[in-house]
Amino acid sequence: MESAANISSEQELLQLRSEGKITETEYQDLLGAMSRTAPAAEEASAPTTTEQTAKRNLGKTAFCLMLAGIILPTIVFLISFAATGGGEGDVIFSVCLALCVLLELPALVFGVISWPDTLGKATVASIIGVILLLVARWILPA
Repeated sequence: MESAANISSEQELLQLRSEGKITETEYQDLLGAMSRTAPAAEEASAPTTTEQTAKRNLGKTAFCLMLAGIILPTIVFLISFAATGGGEGDVIFSVCLALCVLLELPALVFGVISWPDTLGKATVASIIGVILLLVARWILPA
Protein backbone atom coordinates (compact mmCIF):
# COMPACT_ATOMS: atom_id res chain seq x y z
CA MET A 1 0.00 0.00 0.00
CA GLU A 2 1.25 3.53 -0.84
CA SER A 3 2.29 5.85 1.93
CA ALA A 4 0.40 9.09 2.53
CA ALA A 5 3.33 11.14 1.22
CA ASN A 6 3.18 9.42 -2.17
CA ILE A 7 -0.55 9.89 -2.73
CA SER A 8 -1.42 12.95 -4.79
CA SER A 9 -4.11 15.40 -3.68
CA GLU A 10 -6.53 14.07 -6.26
CA GLN A 11 -5.96 10.53 -5.09
CA GLU A 12 -6.56 11.64 -1.51
CA LEU A 13 -9.88 13.17 -2.54
CA LEU A 14 -10.85 9.95 -4.33
CA GLN A 15 -9.96 7.97 -1.22
CA LEU A 16 -12.03 10.28 1.02
CA ARG A 17 -14.97 10.01 -1.37
CA SER A 18 -14.75 6.21 -1.51
CA GLU A 19 -14.61 6.02 2.30
CA GLY A 20 -17.72 8.19 2.49
CA LYS A 21 -16.05 11.04 4.35
CA ILE A 22 -16.99 13.56 1.64
CA THR A 23 -19.93 13.62 -0.76
CA GLU A 24 -19.74 13.68 -4.57
CA THR A 25 -20.62 17.39 -4.59
CA GLU A 26 -17.87 18.20 -2.09
CA TYR A 27 -15.45 16.12 -4.14
CA GLN A 28 -16.31 18.06 -7.31
CA ASP A 29 -16.02 21.41 -5.48
CA LEU A 30 -12.63 20.53 -4.01
CA LEU A 31 -11.36 19.17 -7.32
CA GLY A 32 -12.48 22.37 -9.07
CA ALA A 33 -10.84 24.53 -6.41
CA MET A 34 -7.55 22.66 -6.82
CA SER A 35 -7.56 23.18 -10.58
CA ARG A 36 -8.37 26.91 -10.25
CA THR A 37 -5.55 27.76 -7.82
CA ALA A 38 -2.72 26.83 -10.21
CA PRO A 39 -3.55 29.42 -12.94
CA ALA A 40 -4.11 32.12 -10.30
CA ALA A 41 -0.54 31.62 -9.06
CA GLU A 42 0.80 31.96 -12.62
CA GLU A 43 -1.20 35.16 -13.21
CA ALA A 44 0.24 36.72 -10.06
CA SER A 45 3.78 36.22 -11.36
CA ALA A 46 2.99 37.67 -14.81
CA PRO A 47 3.04 41.35 -13.75
CA THR A 48 6.56 41.04 -12.35
CA THR A 49 7.71 39.56 -15.64
CA THR A 50 6.08 42.42 -17.53
CA GLU A 51 7.56 44.91 -15.08
CA GLN A 52 11.01 43.37 -15.45
CA THR A 53 10.69 43.52 -19.23
CA ALA A 54 9.66 47.17 -19.06
CA LYS A 55 12.62 47.98 -16.79
CA ARG A 56 14.95 46.12 -19.14
CA ASN A 57 13.66 48.03 -22.17
CA LEU A 58 13.96 51.34 -20.32
CA GLY A 59 17.49 50.38 -19.29
CA LYS A 60 18.39 49.70 -22.93
CA THR A 61 16.92 53.05 -23.95
CA ALA A 62 18.87 54.84 -21.20
CA PHE A 63 22.10 53.14 -22.22
CA CYS A 64 21.61 54.02 -25.90
CA LEU A 65 20.84 57.66 -25.01
CA MET A 66 23.93 57.78 -22.84
CA LEU A 67 26.13 56.46 -25.66
CA ALA A 68 24.51 58.85 -28.14
CA GLY A 69 25.13 61.73 -25.72
CA ILE A 70 28.83 60.98 -25.79
CA ILE A 71 29.37 59.89 -29.39
CA LEU A 72 27.18 62.37 -31.34
CA PRO A 73 28.56 65.57 -29.76
CA THR A 74 32.09 64.26 -30.25
CA ILE A 75 31.47 63.60 -33.94
CA VAL A 76 29.74 66.97 -34.43
CA PHE A 77 32.60 68.73 -32.66
CA LEU A 78 35.31 67.04 -34.72
CA ILE A 79 33.56 67.64 -38.04
CA SER A 80 32.67 71.27 -37.22
CA PHE A 81 36.12 72.02 -35.84
CA ALA A 82 37.76 70.62 -38.95
CA ALA A 83 35.34 72.48 -41.25
CA THR A 84 35.89 75.87 -39.60
CA GLY A 85 39.60 75.44 -39.06
CA GLY A 86 39.18 75.82 -35.32
CA GLY A 87 38.32 79.51 -35.58
CA GLU A 88 35.05 79.20 -33.72
CA GLY A 89 36.01 76.46 -31.30
CA ASP A 90 34.27 78.02 -28.30
CA VAL A 91 30.92 78.28 -30.10
CA ILE A 92 31.21 74.74 -31.46
CA PHE A 93 32.09 73.42 -28.01
CA SER A 94 29.12 75.19 -26.44
CA VAL A 95 26.72 73.72 -28.99
CA CYS A 96 28.18 70.24 -28.54
CA LEU A 97 28.03 70.54 -24.75
CA ALA A 98 24.35 71.55 -24.99
CA LEU A 99 23.69 68.53 -27.25
CA CYS A 100 25.46 66.30 -24.76
CA VAL A 101 23.39 67.63 -21.84
CA LEU A 102 20.15 67.26 -23.84
CA LEU A 103 20.90 63.58 -24.46
CA GLU A 104 22.47 62.73 -21.11
CA LEU A 105 19.76 64.23 -18.91
CA PRO A 106 16.94 61.91 -20.11
CA ALA A 107 19.42 59.02 -20.08
CA LEU A 108 20.16 59.74 -16.42
CA VAL A 109 16.45 59.91 -15.56
CA PHE A 110 15.71 56.66 -17.44
CA GLY A 111 18.74 55.02 -15.82
CA VAL A 112 17.53 55.92 -12.34
CA ILE A 113 14.02 54.66 -13.14
CA SER A 114 15.42 51.38 -14.50
CA TRP A 115 17.94 51.02 -11.65
CA PRO A 116 17.12 47.33 -10.93
CA ASP A 117 18.37 46.50 -14.43
CA THR A 118 22.10 46.18 -15.11
CA LEU A 119 21.98 48.64 -18.00
CA GLY A 120 20.26 51.21 -15.80
CA LYS A 121 23.07 50.97 -13.25
CA ALA A 122 25.72 51.14 -15.99
CA THR A 123 24.07 54.23 -17.46
CA VAL A 124 23.93 56.09 -14.16
CA ALA A 125 27.52 55.14 -13.29
CA SER A 126 28.79 56.22 -16.72
CA ILE A 127 26.99 59.57 -16.64
CA ILE A 128 28.27 60.29 -13.14
CA GLY A 129 31.77 59.43 -14.36
CA VAL A 130 31.47 61.82 -17.31
CA ILE A 131 30.19 64.58 -15.01
CA LEU A 132 33.09 64.01 -12.61
CA LEU A 133 35.60 64.17 -15.47
CA LEU A 134 34.12 67.44 -16.75
CA VAL A 135 34.07 68.97 -13.27
CA ALA A 136 37.64 67.83 -12.62
CA ARG A 137 38.77 69.35 -15.93
CA TRP A 138 37.33 72.75 -15.01
CA ILE A 139 38.49 72.71 -11.39
CA LEU A 140 42.02 71.38 -11.80
CA PRO A 141 44.58 73.62 -13.50
CA ALA A 142 45.77 72.57 -16.94
